[in-house]
Amino acid sequence: MKTARFTALVTFFCLAGPALSQIAHFPDLDWKEKLTDHFAIRTRGTGTDPARRYAEKVWDECLEVLPGLEPDFADNKFRTPGGNPGSEDSPYRFTVYLVGSGGDYRRMIDTDAGRNGWNDNTKRSCMITRNYADPHNRYTVFCKADPENSGGGGETDLTPVFIHNTASTILEGRSESSRLPFWMTAGFGYYVEHMITDRCRVYYIDFQAYYQANDAELVRGGVLGPDVEWPDAVQRLCKKDVRESLKSVCNASILHVTPNQSGYIFALTYFLVSDEERVKKYRQLVAHARDGKDIDKDLLLETYGYADDDALEEDWYEFIESRKFK
Repeated sequence: MKTARFTALVTFFCLAGPALSQIAHFPDLDWKEKLTDHFAIRTRGTGTDPARRYAEKVWDECLEVLPGLEPDFADNKFRTPGGNPGSEDSPYRFTVYLVGSGGDYRRMIDTDAGRNGWNDNTKRSCMITRNYADPHNRYTVFCKADPENSGGGGETDLTPVFIHNTASTILEGRSESSRLPFWMTAGFGYYVEHMITDRCRVYYIDFQAYYQANDAELVRGGVLGPDVEWPDAVQRLCKKDVRESLKSVCNASILHVTPNQSGYIFALTYFLVSDEERVKKYRQLVAHARDGKDIDKDLLLETYGYADDDALEEDWYEFIESRKFK
């Protein structure tokens, strides 16, 4: 179980006036808007949860690692990868869109596809996952209803997806990048998910089908699922020498990631922010992205002061097997 954090949090909600507070990303649709200290929650045909309940908790976890978010938001210093502001005036707020209609969701996908040049595969992916992030890091979109149903009803709880993807997008926003590697965005999303809920439920493949097709002895006692605490499962795997290498994690892709890779992607981020000195180096890694550098394995090793993969893996696996990984 995590160590409790005692952070005073006062969040104020208010109904927006006639004009929305932040840039209108989808002006052809009418929105209800509620503001928190750091978020603009826009809804159409549905309620404000899970954003109302969890948005500021996501912010707190992100701020622990990335304190530079404060001036980005309060002083409106946030910039897209292209250098544009996210808000017309201070403060900048990250926008969350929640819709209760598949028809509205498809209209939003089509709007973003038109301005971002998305192909049919990208649009289909958005339909399958019921959510997507703005490529310019200003907002996330969630469809709580069945995207294939033009009407509403039958809403799904998207709490894990909201926490994971909002945290990942905020990380990219702080990096002023749309090119962070998968291990970094997914790892940060998993980390924040775990810190808030004690679980990692956002899957990039059908994990259950994977285990049924690969009923190998090596995964017994180490199955990564939505109802287990991942640190325990990954720790058992690591102690059995069932390990993913740094190269394997850094080369993982959203289309081909395995459950074990997902677990070690989570464990790598946990390791990289596991104490104050490592957090400082993680911030340096983010600063490199802001400077336009590609975050690859070599830059990771250089930033953290490791001579090679073996040196980092030795400390990483030792951390996984320790009581600090929980």
